[in-house]
Amino acid sequence: MKLAIALILAPVVVTADSRVDAVLDDHILPRFAALSAATGALAAAQTCDMAEEWNTAAAAWIAVSHLRFGPSEAENRAFALAFWPDPRGSTPKALADLLADDAPVIADASVAGRGIYAMEFLLFDPAFAGANGRCDLVAALASDAHTTAQAIEDDWQNRYAELMRDTGNDTYRDDTEALQELYKSLTTGLDFTTSMRLGRPLGTFDRPRPLRAEMRRSAQSLDNIAVSLESLDELAHLLSGRDPDDAIGKEFDAALTAWDGVASLEESSDLSVVTVPASRFKVETLQQRIAEIRVFLSEKLGPELGVIEGFNSLDGD
Repeated sequence: MKLAIALILAPVVVTADSRVDAVLDDHILPRFAALSAATGALAAAQTCDMAEEWNTAAAAWIAVSHLRFGPSEAENRAFALAFWPDPRGSTPKALADLLADDAPVIADASVAGRGIYAMEFLLFDPAFAGANGRCDLVAALASDAHTTAQAIEDDWQNRYAELMRDTGNDTYRDDTEALQELYKSLTTGLDFTTSMRLGRPLGTFDRPRPLRAEMRRSAQSLDNIAVSLESLDELAHLLSGRDPDDAIGKEFDAALTAWDGVASLEESSDLSVVTVPASRFKVETLQQRIAEIRVFLSEKLGPELGVIEGFNSLDGD
């Protein structure tokens, strides 16, 4: 009887789901640290000749762009760091307003004029090549981007990671809710690539829209897709706890093989090849392979995790 009472009164030790720990330790925390470091190098450059540093920072963002919850969403940080797509074409005007200001306060500016995508205009768009104050604005935007990236990393390190590890709080009631958040990030990341990174420039057969491609000015449009796929592949395997060569890996390999097919085309880096019917077919094949990953995960990984398909911000109202 005494033993039974002791067992009842003993404190319950809740062990975090090992998959959540794995995603935090091997995916989220190191990748946001990489983003902070890359934007730090960007800020330290203090020159207009920073295309290499910008490319590194842009890739670091793409690798975490699916993690749109928690620290990224607080205080509009993700938008301040990466405002895309820009359906109204607001960035050029926002930059023109900043250039016209002798002492612009970047943190108070429109998100359309801040972050990595705004910097792309200043670094790679001929329309801004000779603008007065361009170099000063590039430096200011780089510093602002680093401040934002650092805030996201600090929030993850000092607060949010623990909410996911030690569930039973107001944000995550249990481990299943934490897993659902991570799974949603995975599927939303795939959806974003199919509908935005590929869907926007593809447009329709009769009306392709190559000028809508992500980071076309810097010719990173196609590379961004590979970076995103590799990062999402990592997340999928950490969530599944499986070997990278398993069925999930084969789905991602098929998509990357399709990516290679597009990359083999001349002038494919900015996805302008969508205007050429034969080349467009390869881009559509890539889009289809990524969509197939999404279906596979919904049928296999989601049920294994015990999660349900949640609201996707890309679905609209």
